Amino acid sequence: MKKIIKLFLILSIYALSVIIALIGFGVINIEFITGNNPDKYINNGLSLKDENLSLSNGKEDRFYYNQLSDTAKTIYNKLIKNKEKLKTGTAKIEFTNHEFDNILKKSNGMQVLSEEYQNAVDAIRFDNMDLFYIDFTKTILKEITYTRSNSSYYEVSFSKSDEVDNYFIDGIETKDDVEEMLTEINAIKDSILPQATGSNYQKIYFIHNWLIDKLQYDTSKLEVNSRNIYGALLGDSVVCEGYAKSFKYLLDELNIPCIIVSGYAQDDQGTTERHMWNYVQINNVWYTVDVTWDDPIIMGNGKQTTAQKCKYFCQGDNINRNHFIDKQITEGCKEWNYPEIYHKEEE
Repeated sequence: MKKIIKLFLILSIYALSVIIALIGFGVINIEFITGNNPDKYINNGLSLKDENLSLSNGKEDRFYYNQLSDTAKTIYNKLIKNKEKLKTGTAKIEFTNHEFDNILKKSNGMQVLSEEYQNAVDAIRFDNMDLFYIDFTKTILKEITYTRSNSSYYEVSFSKSDEVDNYFIDGIETKDDVEEMLTEINAIKDSILPQATGSNYQKIYFIHNWLIDKLQYDTSKLEVNSRNIYGALLGDSVVCEGYAKSFKYLLDELNIPCIIVSGYAQDDQGTTERHMWNYVQINNVWYTVDVTWDDPIIMGNGKQTTAQKCKYFCQGDNINRNHFIDKQITEGCKEWNYPEIYHKEEE
């Protein structure tokens, strides 16, 4: 009997050591071993154990661009082409091919062009997370009309507004500042991405949890860089914009389709406020992710449970009960179209 018990203990210890080793190598997920399986909380028809959820590939960095008019695309392309100049914070970028003459000849031409400019800016802000250092409220599209021999021609340029020294966000003064911040971001990114392995669904889950474990919500809403990827990756306190933009930035780098959406959200107390979250695409189906709301403020420095972390992870249209997209990023400008998301049956 003693020999049997001894053999059982040896086998048990051996089995336990194998399991620990497999967990260490990432072959076995501890959440599945403990029975704290995130799949039962997500309930979207997908499984984190499924290695085949990677059919949707390629970063979605032209989602808003593709909905622009030709005029707005011209503005967008010109600015993106001159990214290096934008790092100076004072660059004047000229449109030299008379791109807008037909518009500006009309009586309301400048108003139309200004609206197209705002649409282009909105698309740039929501497509390109790496341009976080530009405050587009400090920029303008200038137009000068010249008349010669009863005909008019126009000079149009992008520049800082006359009231400011540069068009950087607060806290940045020079191109060197921008370069240093981008270098720091790249270093953090390069340390994170190799840890995201497996299917695209598993990678999305990893990035989602990495942000939650690292960040806390900035209740003061006054933290410097709390609305951009620098504040999220190099700091520890951001608002919803910081969560959503850093989530998209990292998934862009992993070539997983992800977009930002903005609008309003209503909490359990009935309070409605501006909000930002994401859509991700898995096997050609779009799902919603709200990293901010999966990172709730817990009194007493407690940690989120798996259930709390997964409440708004890769959900479907059930999220529309308290999340409401505003199709206009800027009031009075373009209404954007959004993909149909996974339909989730009422529970």
